Amino acid sequence: MSEPTRIPAFCTQCRSRCGCTATVAGGKLLRIEPLPEHPSGSKLCPKGLAAPELVYHPDRLTRPLRRTSPKGAAHPTWEAISWDEALDEIAGHMARIRDTHGPEQVSFSVTTPSGTHISDAISWIERFIRAYGSPNTIYGTEICNWHKDFASRFTYGTDIGTPDFARTDCVLLWGHNPTATWLARSTEVQKAIRRGAKLVVIDPRPTMYARRADAWLKVRPGTDQAVALGLLKLQLESDAFDQGFARRWSNAALLVHPETGLLLRESDVAPGGGENILLAAGVGGSRPLRYDAASKNWMDDPDGAELFGSHEILSLSGSVLCRTVLQTLRDAAADYTPERVEGLSGVPAEDLRKAAEILTGSASVAYYAWNGVGQSVTATQTDRAISSFYALTGHYGASGGNIPGGAARFNDISGQDLLSDTQRAKALGLAERPLGPGRHGWVTARDVYRAVLGGTPYPVRMLFSFGGNPLAAQPDTALAKQAFGKLEFHVHTDFFLNASAEFADIVLPAATSWEREGLRNGFDASLEGMRKVQLRPAAIAPVGEARSDTDIVLELSRRLGLAETMFDCDADKGHDHMLAPAGLDVATLRAEPEGVTLDGEVQEKPYLAAGFPTPSGLVELYSEQFLKHGQRPVPSLDPSELPSALEQPFPLRLGSAKTVVYCHSQHRNIPSLRRLQPDPILEIAPELAETRGIAERDWVEISTRAGTFRARAKLARGLAPDAVFAQHGWTIADAVPGAPLGANLNGAVPTERADPVSGSIPLRCSWCEVRKV
Repeated sequence: MSEPTRIPAFCTQCRSRCGCTATVAGGKLLRIEPLPEHPSGSKLCPKGLAAPELVYHPDRLTRPLRRTSPKGAAHPTWEAISWDEALDEIAGHMARIRDTHGPEQVSFSVTTPSGTHISDAISWIERFIRAYGSPNTIYGTEICNWHKDFASRFTYGTDIGTPDFARTDCVLLWGHNPTATWLARSTEVQKAIRRGAKLVVIDPRPTMYARRADAWLKVRPGTDQAVALGLLKLQLESDAFDQGFARRWSNAALLVHPETGLLLRESDVAPGGGENILLAAGVGGSRPLRYDAASKNWMDDPDGAELFGSHEILSLSGSVLCRTVLQTLRDAAADYTPERVEGLSGVPAEDLRKAAEILTGSASVAYYAWNGVGQSVTATQTDRAISSFYALTGHYGASGGNIPGGAARFNDISGQDLLSDTQRAKALGLAERPLGPGRHGWVTARDVYRAVLGGTPYPVRMLFSFGGNPLAAQPDTALAKQAFGKLEFHVHTDFFLNASAEFADIVLPAATSWEREGLRNGFDASLEGMRKVQLRPAAIAPVGEARSDTDIVLELSRRLGLAETMFDCDADKGHDHMLAPAGLDVATLRAEPEGVTLDGEVQEKPYLAAGFPTPSGLVELYSEQFLKHGQRPVPSLDPSELPSALEQPFPLRLGSAKTVVYCHSQHRNIPSLRRLQPDPILEIAPELAETRGIAERDWVEISTRAGTFRARAKLARGLAPDAVFAQHGWTIADAVPGAPLGANLNGAVPTERADPVSGSIPLRCSWCEVRKV
């Protein structure tokens, strides 16, 4: 064997994208190791260390396969075919459906770029889908990233931003446990704590960070919005917010018309007044102050604006009593006293007060909220409440806070501009959720299943999946199987024949990230990491005939007449276009495989130059977009929306959580990882376990009104005695001894209620009963 070679790389097994080196000898991947000089390279998790086991797994798909058995066969059979045969057949079906019925009747399923090897190819796949013309991609965004990345835009105009943990005085982790999901981010949090930063954790589970926190709010699953409104109440009633920021950079001081619910405009009070001129009340009853939403500038000094109260304004229709936006928000939070929040959420009143004092009293706060708040039927308004509280601290965009953007500009090649308005309007579920992910062509699996089975609003005839495994990663598994059985044609691209792939007509073997190049512009565990741009070289040749997802969509693009839109089906041309604004190109990055560090840095307070990228140019505590689409313009809460306790005989709250060993439905066939966690687990408080005669490692059965699954009990001290936590991603295909009914949590999650904006479902906040098997 030749001498080992160490190749600089980064791992794509999860959101962390840890910098590493791949050691190769004789064309074989031997191991990967941390690369400490990389901004995300200080450590590797078990998933990353298991890379060679994944690459050389005996069950890897190595050739395209065509089904030879009927759909629904207990043991599907396959025949190997050539790539040309596979691609020609796939393109033929796609062209036929596009030309005869319309491209919207082909749906796609794309696995998460936050936790799979597909992150290097996601932009190419999305460009291909949009160039083809389909507005229907099952992306899982509504139960993953949508709230932090897109719902936050209704407030800030941008995503949650990159937390500046390196300079912050306080870390807030809300429903986010980076020790299990983001190792590089966890490293940054630990550095902040060692430096003396305060730590506030809002999480029902006794995670490592919860146990170390200065304030741990042990929230009941699904009640986070009540906690957020409680924090808002304490913040506003004590004036513990940045009043200068609120006046100048948010719509806090603007007035709300009591009859229309819209913001008061100059056209409401003066003949010929400007429709884009918004009004605020002047201090002491002086004339209204004007804000020009068209030019995004104050026409009068906002320091003279009232922030609270109701103000009598003489309008064209007579005198009207208008509340300020901030008064409207304070009224929405008024009932959420610490004592009421305790009753709704289980968070002790004194703990809520302590957290509020830390968060409003710190010189800077950096925060992150993710799945823990995003998987509920109030997820969007919960994000709005958290974003409103955080915006009023004045830390968004500031040193030590959350800073949006990157260290340079890059072109987006995902093709958002390629989908026509006509096609975009056909997205399944968009009519019901016009502000949600459907605007971007991201639809729910449930909407696709219904279209396949019922033809409403039109039939979906074909599904093309890039790594998605909805039978393990989504609820409604029975509905999914029915839909898969009715599809005219079904394609699946993956490393293995998983539960969903077994329903496909053609299966394509995907190359792992170690077998192909991968471009990454920014590593967002830290602001410093955002300066790193890296083109990871292929460490080894693809196993068998496996191909990268990028190569697959480019070859299909040639056959479908999309080459011109797809950069002449030349990946280098597309990547050069992406890199051009930053002054980089593929040739430069290939010459420096360890990556390059940009001269620029992520800009602090970008709003100082051009305002916030919202319709008004201000932080929108009050959202006219929401109002116009029938949603509450401020994040108020009807307690009846919270998970109901009237679920007898299901008295226990059922949540779910991730583990560092696995990511979603992946990795359970990797021997070293399966040894670390051989069975699905259910975290249960010792006192609850005792009442049901359950001991550590006992098999237990978890029942909901939607289904039943099994797991092994894991006693978790500090967990609330009325809540249990399972793990999603397990299926009966994982061959768990002792769990003949299967271990699929998602199959037991009810989905009839969903977030009205995003479509999120209660994956982390439903109800159950637990008994010893």
